[in-house]
Amino acid sequence: MEKISYGIQIEPQFGYTYQEISKIAKTAEYYGFESLWTSDHFLIRPEATDVNCLECWTILSALSTETKTLRLGNMVASQSYRNPALHAKIAASLDHISNGRVYFGIGAGWKEVEYDAYGYSFPKSLVRVKQMEEAINIAKQMWRYPVAKFCGEYYKVNSVAMPKPVNGYIPIVIGGMGTSLLRVAAKHADISNFAWNIPLTVYKGKIELLRKYCKKYSRDYNDIQLSAGLNIALKGAKAPRLAPYEKYVGKKTWDYLSTQEAANILKGYNDLGVTHFVLVFPFGAEVESIKIIMDQINPFV
Repeated sequence: MEKISYGIQIEPQFGYTYQEISKIAKTAEYYGFESLWTSDHFLIRPEATDVNCLECWTILSALSTETKTLRLGNMVASQSYRNPALHAKIAASLDHISNGRVYFGIGAGWKEVEYDAYGYSFPKSLVRVKQMEEAINIAKQMWRYPVAKFCGEYYKVNSVAMPKPVNGYIPIVIGGMGTSLLRVAAKHADISNFAWNIPLTVYKGKIELLRKYCKKYSRDYNDIQLSAGLNIALKGAKAPRLAPYEKYVGKKTWDYLSTQEAANILKGYNDLGVTHFVLVFPFGAEVESIKIIMDQINPFV
């Protein structure tokens, strides 16, 4: 079994300052976390005008200069929010800045209130998935070929290319477990992430569906790393205060786990083949949670 790795997920729409995110990132790197991920959101709610929501790629660009080994990615960036050629260029540019530490996390988008707030059209889910696959194909061409020329149903590019990724390619992470998304993951994903806290029986069924589609598209299932997104609260790492967003949505209820309980949960996913965990901790408890994961839980998973 491949060695387990850990990433920490930051939700900018919860109201983080950059200084808070930077401290979390440096702690994660120090204790041996493999990656830091940001979600791609513009707001928690339209009325929450006093809650910070920093832009995901800007956060990662800043963190790339403050870290040395931590991989950086979005879990996941909405394909709708950026022109696909520009999106691929942003990722490749950050790959240069970070010396090859970028993950290209991409999803179909779902939060309609953000589309409305920022003036984006919100097509049906199947259309958004088709757009996502076209965006992935454009990114692959831009990263791999001297020039990219693509004319699809929704997007087209003509003779765009530079810069190329540091190592010639950026790993593609596809988040989601709907049937259409799994078809795309089977064809394109280097990492397939299912979130959040999916019951093991459901997770197993989704894995089997992914395996089926890999066979259909002549893709080696073993070339795709399985990733699980977990909201997890640990005893000994209590949230010190309400998160800024909670005054609008109510206080989040967490089931605080012992180290043994948390280890058992991770083992359950690992037994299904999951080798990468993307963890969300209570707001303000990230630093202590990272320490507990690496010192008290990871040795027993």
